[in-house]
Amino acid sequence: MRYVMNDYELVYLIQNEQDDIAMAFMFKKYHKFIWKQVHLLNVDPKEHDDLHQEGVLMLHKALQTFDETKNKSFTRYFELILRRQLYKAKNNIPNYYLYEHTDFCKGVTYLEEEPIEIICNSLLEQQIHQLYFLERRSVAEIIRQTEYSKKQIYNTIFRIKEKYKNML
Repeated sequence: MRYVMNDYELVYLIQNEQDDIAMAFMFKKYHKFIWKQVHLLNVDPKEHDDLHQEGVLMLHKALQTFDETKNKSFTRYFELILRRQLYKAKNNIPNYYLYEHTDFCKGVTYLEEEPIEIICNSLLEQQIHQLYFLERRSVAEIIRQTEYSKKQIYNTIFRIKEKYKNML
């Protein structure tokens, strides 16, 4: 006769006896469940392995922190933890992609190569461009250093940004 343990018994063995066999069994049991949750996120396939690894870590955390007195099954408890962590991890995935080939960059003029006179028509714009965009000074510092008002500085920054946008 073969005896099959339920999740409560396995979690008990893991939490109280540090049973590696029970731990391995739970990882094997929930392996496909983790993959299913990863695939439901509809992310780039390159991210699947990282998200699966997050899921495995969450399974380990769930096994350590599960409390059966809360009247929740282990599967539901783990699913809740897993989904929260996967959504959090998905939101932290960068929204940019690195391209293998740089052919798309041929013939592109970078803004840093443009003479400042093309971008900035006045002395005010040249000063603000230098201080704000190149030297990364705050507006408060620029006000203290120059005789310009806060409104003049913000308007100039806006005009320079608009010129950059039009150049693109």
